[in-house]
Amino acid sequence: MKAFSPVRSVRKTGLSEHNLGISRSKTPVDDPMSLLYNMNDCYSKLKELVPSIPQNKKVSKMEILQHVIDYI
Repeated sequence: MKAFSPVRSVRKTGLSEHNLGISRSKTPVDDPMSLLYNMNDCYSKLKELVPSIPQNKKVSKMEILQHVIDYI
């Protein structure tokens, strides 16, 4: 079973992975660590994009998601 990728829905609007600064592994099933690093990159990118997240403070992934939900 494949996991849902939020990048796919964004791609339909005309934005590409390159424009978002997101890198994807060709075979995440073969290398699960690369998928973890890609997810961490996504959290870092979200932290940069949402203005209410403090940039100079360490924030948990859950806090990042809560800020994103509030921002949307």
